[in-house]
Amino acid sequence: GGFSLIEVLITIVILSFGLLGIASMLLNGMKLNNASYLRSVATQQAYDLGDRIRANGAGVIAGNYNAITYPPASSCTNCTSASCSVANLAASDACNWNKQNAALLPMGQGAVTRDGTDFIVTVSWDNNKDGVVDANDYFVDSDGNGSNHASYSVRVQP
Repeated sequence: GGFSLIEVLITIVILSFGLLGIASMLLNGMKLNNASYLRSVATQQAYDLGDRIRANGAGVIAGNYNAITYPPASSCTNCTSASCSVANLAASDACNWNKQNAALLPMGQGAVTRDGTDFIVTVSWDNNKDGVVDANDYFVDSDGNGSNHASYSVRVQP
């Protein structure tokens, strides 16, 4: 009688450890799924600004996209009319793009630097949601390589 009770208790303990392992894998999978979603949004945002840069060739020549930084201006220039200058269009692109980054990603922010004839478009975000974009926002890419900063960069050739 007592021997089978011990066997049942041991079985329950082993089963409990198995269920805890499954729950841990489920939680980790959900976390990685969210990180993958954020990376996809950042990729779309980087390519969005790349398209905006290509669409404003005169603004590229004038150097209006050479150094875009975060945070954006408090109010963006409304550049929907044909009379908008190339500089105003570039400022509108940068401002609206960074506002979209902030709206779509946790603490999303973007920057652009010029490298010769190319532009490096970078989108960063708060991957661990601790309230700051920093080296603690660890991200693992599809190849299993780790990065100390949750960001996506693309080289754009106008």
